[in-house]
Amino acid sequence: MPMGLLEELETILGHRIRPYWQAYLLGIPDLFIYPLVWMARIAEELKTKAEELGIEGPHTSWKHMFWWNVLGCLCFGPMIATHRFFGTLNKIEEELNRQARGEE
Repeated sequence: MPMGLLEELETILGHRIRPYWQAYLLGIPDLFIYPLVWMARIAEELKTKAEELGIEGPHTSWKHMFWWNVLGCLCFGPMIATHRFFGTLNKIEEELNRQARGEE
């Protein structure tokens, strides 16, 4: 069954997450600070989940997502933050799939 990113994150984190389009719209009045903080909060939750599962780093984090997007915006910063975010997400999904198959 194909799932979108929102459904994957909700499944992994165990709670509902505001859709990106809503975060984007809420960011218009505050110069897009809200979507940045929204993404950074999800990144921190992914880091916590990865640590709970015993996955070795490097992981994404609030600081990593926020500062690469703010200070690195002139030289590939958002790309680096997004790469680390999805790298952590993939590691978590691989571990959950391994556990579901019963492998140790």
